[in-house]
Amino acid sequence: MSDRLPKGLSFKAATCQWQAQYNGLRVTYNTARYGDMAEDLARRALERMLAGNFYQVADDLLLKYSWRMDDAAKQLGLSLGQLRQWMLTGTVNGMEIRSPKRDVQGVDRISGYELMMARERLRLE
Repeated sequence: MSDRLPKGLSFKAATCQWQAQYNGLRVTYNTARYGDMAEDLARRALERMLAGNFYQVADDLLLKYSWRMDDAAKQLGLSLGQLRQWMLTGTVNGMEIRSPKRDVQGVDRISGYELMMARERLRLE
């Protein structure tokens, strides 16, 4: 957790929620659901709020949508075989990066949240 949080970003320890708030918009991400990535999601939402391109309904749908494996692979810029190998071994393009988890609600699917976080992890490496 950062020592200084930017204006509009806060952490509520009692509820374990990260909150981004700007110009009447507010969104919260619970650490019980999103784990360590809750802070990153809140920061990302705040950045989009400040830029004027945050749409909460679209964001919620993206996080909750269940992607087919082949569509998820395209979104990540990988082949379906590379994605499957990454999920099995934890290695992609010769680098060890935490792979997305399968969506528990469907066969051969990845949740929007896992897809978004996998995209961020690939971008950081």
